[in-house]
Parts: sequence; structure tokens; C-alpha cells
Amino acid sequence: MRETYKKYTFKKFLSLDPALMQEYESTGLLLKPDSWGINDFMSWSYITVKEIQLTLSEDYDYEQVINIIKELTGMSVKKILRKSWIDIFKFIKFVLNSIERINELEKKLIYEPDADEQNAGIEMYNEFGVFATIDRLAGGDPLKYDEIGKTEFSVIFVKLRLNQVDVQFAKNYQKVIMNKK
Repeated sequence: MRETYKKYTFKKFLSLDPALMQEYESTGLLLKPDSWGINDFMSWSYITVKEIQLTLSEDYDYEQVINIIKELTGMSVKKILRKSWIDIFKFIKFVLNSIERINELEKKLIYEPDADEQNAGIEMYNEFGVFATIDRLAGGDPLKYDEIGKTEFSVIFVKLRLNQVDVQFAKNYQKVIMNKK
């Protein structure tokens, strides 16, 4: 590993020889995260969180990274490209850490269907992904989709968790009633 690194702009970094770029990337991902003063992920819009999760779950390129930075900061591409590669990687590290924390939080929302639900074909809903969540939260009203998407992640997360507890309570209550008969 190299001991010294040049303070390239991100634009210059993007034009480096692939081998040198990879060396800089490896070091960049070890840097301490920096949020650049933007809010914690809990205040990001729900749709922004979902879009970033999707982008980062696949192979992504620097054009997509620039789009993520634009989305979260409102910064122009020109301004992003003028920032140092070090600053960009610190921010990337902040975003990656945020998405990791979101993924951990969302593990609380994992739903394990029972045998009856599986037999009925509950997996059919999987093809709709996040759309199914937005549709349910909008009460099936497509005119409310944008409003739901713009809602803070924290609000949506708590609502989904409450819905999950409501469903579990209803199942438990139904069992209690059935056992009394």
C-alpha cells in the first residue's frame, strides 16, 4: 500500500489509470466517514433510502455515486467533481455506513409467513418490492404515492413496525379466542 497520496480532485481521480484508481479506492474506503453536515438517515425521505439501498445492493459506478451525492446534498455535479477524492470517499463511507444501519434496522421488519400463508401464495407479493409497501401505506391511492415517498424514513419505519405488531397481536388474539371455544 502506498504511503502518500496526491490530493486529486474527484474529477482527476476519475481519470486515473485503473490500477492506481483501485489503490486509491481501497484506501478511500478505510477513511473515517464524514456526513458533510447532512442529516442522519432517519430524516432522509423513504424513497431516497430505498433508491440508495437498491443502487448499493448492485454493482454501481461513480456516475451512480455522484447521483447519490446530488440527491443527499443538492450539490451540483460540477461542485462534486471539484471536491477532493478524499472528501468524496469520506462521504461515500458515511452513506455506506448509513445504509448498513438501515439494513440492520429493517431486519426487525422481516416477516416469516406461517404455513397457511405460504400455501396461499404470499410470495406473489415479492415481485412488487417497495412498491407494495408504498401502495399499502397510501391505502391503495396512487395520488398519495409521492407523499409517502417524501415522508421521512423514521416515520415510515415506525409505521411499518406498528403494522407488524398489529398483525402479530391480531394473530395472537385470534388464537386466544379459538382456545376459549
